[in-house]
Order: sequence, then structure tokens, then C-alpha cells
Amino acid sequence: MVRQDPRVHDDIPGAPIGMLFADREDLYNAGVHGHKEAGIFGTSSDGGAFSIVLNQGYEDDDDRGDVIIYTGEGKGKPAEGMAPRPGQNTQQGPQNMKSSGNAALKTNVHRNNPVRVIRGNNGNVKYSPVQGYRYDGLYYVKEAYMEEGKAGFKMCKFRLERCDDFTQDPLPLHITGEGSTDKFWSPDGGTEMLAARRVRSLKKST
Repeated sequence: MVRQDPRVHDDIPGAPIGMLFADREDLYNAGVHGHKEAGIFGTSSDGGAFSIVLNQGYEDDDDRGDVIIYTGEGKGKPAEGMAPRPGQNTQQGPQNMKSSGNAALKTNVHRNNPVRVIRGNNGNVKYSPVQGYRYDGLYYVKEAYMEEGKAGFKMCKFRLERCDDFTQDPLPLHITGEGSTDKFWSPDGGTEMLAARRVRSLKKST
């Protein structure tokens, strides 16, 4: 299967709203997200970020479904003896809007370019799949600002609002990754049913 170009401020062909992905590598291979680890994909020179992954990356994230307060990147370090995990490390200092991902999301505000939002199973249980990752549609980045976070450092914050275009499907909250008809993206270009079995087997092998 030919990988789709992720550098578009739009949906990705073959990955409709509600499509599930087993892991970050599948997201990358489908072209839905352009990084295998970083939570923000895109740069300011691209006209802003193309996609973000929301998966309990920072303790200051606030997922309200159609509205998201998303924390930017930077100054996170792993706990002693632990391997680095992008966005899931102890905050060691303030963030700034000049880093690549933060500058990209700030550009989305000015350019009014939407960003794809993918939710992982470690996010707010009210809006996230039970397992895997789910593509939840396009959001506009309405505001970029600095605010003190829970760790006491200044953090980059972005307020996202889900596009209310009548052509966009509602949030696919009924697709959890455990339903017998839930569809997961497959590397062969099709979709797989009974996805829970596939994801669990993949998790065991990674």
C-alpha cells in the first residue's frame, strides 16, 4: 500500500473519522500522523501543524470533546532510570512558543488551517477509545497562550475547537476499539474487524 502524504490540512484518503489504528506506527504508515513519537506534526513554514496526538501527553491537557486545551512541547525529562517518552516526562522547566511544534500550532491560529486530532487510549476515558488510536476529525486552533501549569512552570497552551462544518461527522464516541464491528486500519490497505484481538496481539509483540 502506498503511504498517503500526511502534509495536508485535511482528512487523509482512506482514513475516515472513526478509523482505529493499532499503534503509532500504523498511524504513520497510513499518513494520518507524520511522526512515530512526537505528538505534533508540522512546522510554521508548512502553514501550521497538520496533526496532533492526544494521549495523556501532559498533565495540563484538558480534553472536553469538541473543545481541547492542548499542552505544547518542551522541557520534559524522564524520571531517573527511565527511557524518554515524548510528552510523558517530568516537567523540568518552562516551555516557549519558539519550539518547532509550538510555533506550528501557533501558526494554525493565524492561518486558520485545521489540524487532524487523533486520540489514544490513555486520554480522557469519556472521549478516548479503549485501546489503540482513533482519528476524530478536524479541529481549528483558536487560541495560543502561555499559562502556569500544574508543575509550576509556564506552559504553552492551545485551545482547539472541532470544525462544525456540516460535512464533518460527529465525534465517533461509539467506536471504542472493542466492538465487534469496529474497523482498524490495516497495512494491506483494507480494514480488520474484531480489532481487539489484533491490537492485543500487537501490544504483546512490542
